[in-house]
This record gives sequence, C-alpha cells and structure tokens, in this order.
Amino acid sequence: MPKLLSQHLHLVESIFECIGLGVVVIDELGAIIFCNPAASTIVGISAEKVPLEKWTEHYGFYLPDGITLCPDTESSIVAAISGVSADFEVLIQNHLGSVRSKWCTIHVKPLKSAENEITGALLLIQDTSEQKKLSDEAARSNTALQQFATVAAHDLQEPLRSISGFTDMLAQFQGERLDEKSTRCMNKIKDGVTRMQTLINDLLTYSRIQTKPQILQPTNCNEIVASCIKSLNASITKSGAQINVDFLPTITADASQLSQLFQNLIGNALKFCAADKPPVVWIRARREATLWLFSIEDNGIGIAPEFAERVFRIFQRLHSSTAYAGTGIGLAICQTIVDRHGGRIWVESEPGIGSTFYFTIPECGEETT
Repeated sequence: MPKLLSQHLHLVESIFECIGLGVVVIDELGAIIFCNPAASTIVGISAEKVPLEKWTEHYGFYLPDGITLCPDTESSIVAAISGVSADFEVLIQNHLGSVRSKWCTIHVKPLKSAENEITGALLLIQDTSEQKKLSDEAARSNTALQQFATVAAHDLQEPLRSISGFTDMLAQFQGERLDEKSTRCMNKIKDGVTRMQTLINDLLTYSRIQTKPQILQPTNCNEIVASCIKSLNASITKSGAQINVDFLPTITADASQLSQLFQNLIGNALKFCAADKPPVVWIRARREATLWLFSIEDNGIGIAPEFAERVFRIFQRLHSSTAYAGTGIGLAICQTIVDRHGGRIWVESEPGIGSTFYFTIPECGEETT
C-alpha cells in the first residue's frame, strides 16, 4: 500500500476513533469489518462476527415498544445491503454487556463499488437516550401544566363568580341606602373581579398555546385576517380605525394559533392608538428566502427602544391598567406562537410615531414541541 494512502487511512481511522458518533461498516453479508469505539460503547458489546439474521437478538435491538425485537428480515440493515438508505429508532436492551435500555437512532446507507455494486453498508449510531428522556419529561410536564391550568381556572373562577354575584345582591337589597362611597367601593370590587377573570382566561390561553399539539396545514392568511377584523369590528368602529391589508400568502401553519397571533397584534394596534388621530393599520407580507416576513404597522403611541424586548415577556406592562386595559400576556402569547412555528418576532418603534411588529414563519411551517 502506498505510504500516502496508508497515512490517509490511518488519519480516517483516528478521526472515527475520536468522534462520539458510532460508526460501523459491514460487508454485503452483514459481517462487521469496522467498528469504532463509540459504537461499542453505545451498543454495549464489542463488534463480533454475528450472522445478519442474529443481529437484533445478539445486540438487543428492540422496536420502540421495548418488547418486540426488530424483525431481521425487515431491518433497515437488510434494506441497506439491498441498496436502500434508511433511518430507524431502536431501544437497545442487550443482556451481555453493561447497556440497559438505551435509545438510539441508526442511519444506514449502502456502500457501492466503482462499478455501482453493493459492497456493504455504513451504520451511523447516535445515542439519543438523554434527548428522549428530556422530551418525555417535557411532554409529562406539559400535560401536568395543562391539567393544572384547567383545574386552577375552574376553581378560581367559581369564587370570583360568587363575589360578583353577592356584590350584585348587596346592591339590589340595599338599593338607595348605599351612599356614594359604598357604591364606589362595590364598583371597585366588580372591576377587580372582572380583571381577575380576564387574567385567569388569558393565563389559560397562554398555557394551552404552549401545550396543545399543533395542527399544521395550508392556511390562507387573507381569510384569517378578514375573520380577525370582523371580530374586532366594534373596536374598529368605535375608534374610526382604517385597516389596510395587502394580499397575504397561504402558508403552512396552525390556523387557530395564527388567528390568535393576528388578533392580538391588530388588537394592540387599535388599543394603543394616539389620542389626536384615528388608528391606521397596515398589514403586509413578503417572501424572504425560505420564509415569509409579516408586518403589522400602526400610527399609535409607539414604544421606547429600551422596552422593545421587554414587551414580549409575560406580565410586562408599560402602562397602568387604568390607562390601557389588559393583563400583559397578549404579546407573550404572540411570542410563543411564533416560536412554536419556528419563526421569530420583534418590534421596531418610535414613541409618538407608531410601531411595526414583524414576525417570520418558515415557508413550509416548522412544528416544535
């Protein structure tokens, strides 16, 4: 073997010995001809001459149910030797080595000669146990959070309804005997109850946005925005607002979440309007490489630059509840929706001039957990 070729082969072997990804090369009969240390560590057994039909039993390759051995005749390894690339997930539970219940993903790719004949297969093995553990824990946490939010919302709403009801009864029974101070106090109680009910409902919405599985499908943004404008008709009429909508695309998204996103952003443009002029809102979208960039521009009161990031945090209000209604959750919900679609959201604003909220959605949608 030429010296230069020998050096190159030694370099390649050294690299494979150092990386954490398991690398296994088998011949056309399924016999292992190369196995790096990472593969032995992940699988828990050193490479041995085991017939292909005995692989799954010997190495303890189980289907994701953790009970059924991977069928030898249907394995991706057999497929690779037949010329097909494949990825599959296995639970390794061999009883010969030290490995117990380790999740792995295996990418199998056929190897071909210069004459395009199958000479074997390459297996890349990645230990995903920690990622799967974290994913399972996150799923359990999300389920528990959703259950807690639902129960808490119900249990908290009940005493609030009682307070509101008894306040109404007291006003009815006392009638004209209530002096101005008492009436003012009772009105404050009812206002407090209303704000608390709104806060609970917003928290429940925020929780559901975070935990509810997404249903990604082709979604016509023109129809979504038209529906939002119809829902906000009372506010639009009251403020004399003008809503301008450019032609919007159809994108892959969760329709209900996208509707919530537009509803919140358009609603904010109407709410935080200037006192001396009616609101004017522009809704636009343009293609940017592999994503869509949306913008909602207004001529409202604007946001100081130092608060441009803070407004997306939950409960972060820049104004008192007496000046502008709300709980400080709306933009946090927008942030979560855009994050779950694989995009990002930000605001550019000038106090007294107006604000433009931007958000991106990948062209084909991108579901996150």
